[in-house]
Amino acid sequence: MELLKKNIHTEKIKSKAMLQLPMEEDINVSDAKPDVARIIYSSGDVKIEEIKMGMNKIWVKGQLCYQILYQAEGAEIGSAAGMEGGLPFMEEIYLERLEGQDRVVCCPQLEDMRVHIINSRKLSIQAVVSLEPCVEETVTEELCTELEGADGAGAGSDKLEYRKKFVDYLETEVKKRDLLRIHEEAKLAAGMPDIGEMVWKSLDIGSISFHAGDEKLVVTGELNVFIVYNEDNSGKANWYETTIPFSGNIECSNSREGMLADISYEIGHEEITVRDDADGEPRIIGVEAALELEIKIFSRESSPIVADVYGVSCEVNAQTAAKDFRNMLAELNIEEKLVRNIKLEETEPKLLQICHSDAKVEIEDTVFKEDGLTISGNITLQALYTSSDDAQGFYPIKETIPFEVVRQVEGIENAEVEQYSLYAQTGSPSITIKDSAQVEARITLNLHMIVYDTRQEDILTDLKIAPIDAAVLEKLPGFAIYYVKQGDSLWQIGKKYYVSVEQIKEINNLSSDEIKVGDKLLIVK
Repeated sequence: MELLKKNIHTEKIKSKAMLQLPMEEDINVSDAKPDVARIIYSSGDVKIEEIKMGMNKIWVKGQLCYQILYQAEGAEIGSAAGMEGGLPFMEEIYLERLEGQDRVVCCPQLEDMRVHIINSRKLSIQAVVSLEPCVEETVTEELCTELEGADGAGAGSDKLEYRKKFVDYLETEVKKRDLLRIHEEAKLAAGMPDIGEMVWKSLDIGSISFHAGDEKLVVTGELNVFIVYNEDNSGKANWYETTIPFSGNIECSNSREGMLADISYEIGHEEITVRDDADGEPRIIGVEAALELEIKIFSRESSPIVADVYGVSCEVNAQTAAKDFRNMLAELNIEEKLVRNIKLEETEPKLLQICHSDAKVEIEDTVFKEDGLTISGNITLQALYTSSDDAQGFYPIKETIPFEVVRQVEGIENAEVEQYSLYAQTGSPSITIKDSAQVEARITLNLHMIVYDTRQEDILTDLKIAPIDAAVLEKLPGFAIYYVKQGDSLWQIGKKYYVSVEQIKEINNLSSDEIKVGDKLLIVK
């Protein structure tokens, strides 16, 4: 008797952790920069540079990259200045069951960052950074799909009765880390002054989508580019904002159309430069970015496997082992529209024009219940505006907008969800001036979620066959009348009397396996 098997590859979370890192540091203004009069705008981003592995621990090296736009003391009216830099960190994080061949993925998130003026030449940065390392391993399992020789052909051979069941699972086809390099450019709109000194630059992913194709991953999206610059001739501060579409392909062997793509991403290296156009004027904005992708592509499989076996002419000892199988429970694309009225303080300058706005999403909690799921968190909205009160440049608006998204999800009523992927985007907020001291912010929150279901199945690993014990044979009747009880099946009855299911059906003229309580069955050995 030979067990015919096939190998499958599925994913399992081996270990994960979470660390919150408070950061506080004073930074000096460069000698080449003017004194700070007031902070206009600030932003930060966490970059992971290196992960070193040890025994059940890792060391995460990175930096908090910051950028600050400020009004300079004693500078020309309407001009601005900026500074940027990084605060390095190296943190040790415990990860149980970590081994040398494992690959660690660490997701960083900037939860909060505040910039304060100590004096005109020194600033203080306070921030909270969260690091979430995770080890996900690809597990290879053997499934018994057939029993060769189970029909008992040939004299003296053993006849077995076995049944199959279908196991649904996700087969891992692609798992790797790769880069998508983006090279794009934009030109200043006609009528805008030439760029002199660029004092602020920001690059964000406005929207992005991933599609598994034949031997490739197709990436499409939009880049939001915003710069503040001092004009070439007058030195007055001005701004320019644009959206640049991009697309690209990542080579992925074994990928096919229709497969499930679970992709996380972050912007690694990014650079915004200014260069001359064909007329020799500084009006071309060049954008370079390296999109770091963590790629997992799955095929949805359903395989028949041997679920149970018993002997008709022999005694069978079936050895089984419990195995975990990951399947997709649900894939959700959620769109939630948020509206918030924001009123300026009486001491703040009056509104004239909105120059720029951006929004950062922080997911605080995801709760699965019998009737669906609830996702809650905050959106940090920032905006720049000019004022009708004076010509001193830009003024900030900052608001934290809480949200709670509730959705019904089919299929999770009786499932205990432990694994899911959740990606959030907001795009560019829409800010409308209602009056000189109030704006209306409209934000579209897009959430893409893949919910996984890990189920355990008993898998046949080996069979041991022996002759039927003489004492058992003596107790078996030549024929019997069996009355069906609650919970009975033809399989259980056949296993009890060492008779095949087909023989029971043939003798009792049954066309299907369905039986009901009280039915009378003739059993003939």
